[in-house]
Amino acid sequence: MSLERELTALASSVEWPDAPDVATAVAGRIAEPAPRPRMQPPRLALALVVLLAALLAVLAVPPARTAILDWLGIGGARIVRVDELPAIEPSPGLEILGDETSLEAARSRAGFRFADPPRDEPAPDEIRVAPGIRVSYVWREGERVRLLLTQFPGSVDDPALLKKLVGSSTSVEELSVDGDRGIWLEGGPHVVYFVGPDGDVRDDQGWLAGNTLLVDRDGVTLRIEGGLDRDEAVELASAVR
Repeated sequence: MSLERELTALASSVEWPDAPDVATAVAGRIAEPAPRPRMQPPRLALALVVLLAALLAVLAVPPARTAILDWLGIGGARIVRVDELPAIEPSPGLEILGDETSLEAARSRAGFRFADPPRDEPAPDEIRVAPGIRVSYVWREGERVRLLLTQFPGSVDDPALLKKLVGSSTSVEELSVDGDRGIWLEGGPHVVYFVGPDGDVRDDQGWLAGNTLLVDRDGVTLRIEGGLDRDEAVELASAVR
């Protein structure tokens, strides 16, 4: 007898287990929701976290909580467009800029490299330093501050060392100053807040500012405020090296 016939004859005497219900099992598997693949956090989410951190830095100034319409950063400064400017003193209290000192003492106390007073300008009437935060040159006309030039370290990723609130009457223009990024603010007055020597920003640490030029140069932000038009401010910034 061949092997095929022997197996056929044996089949009738072997007890086979019941066939499993494969169709039901397969249908159940199909009905189950597919597991979600594990994914790395997208880069966009990281960018949003950075944006949120910067926005929180803006919100650290209480008056900015009115209505933030837009904002941008340059160096260690944040410029925020709001629907309404807070009520504030029109003239600066220079104590916020730090101690009055000499240029030599400012160099040893500043904690960062800064430029000398601009060429072809008279020597400043005051030099003020807030160690590790900023150095300022002040020119006076009687009791009035005619020109204020401030330098402070920082980048857009750092907490702002200076915050500006601008309303609808102030124009904000981006420009280039000798290849460095700059921003020119002109028109209606805007509110400027400096971080105090203690590192805090308070409502009473600011003033109404006029035309202002900001320049980001090699990790140091240059700020020029005074009765200057845009071309005059750019020319003055070029003389600060």
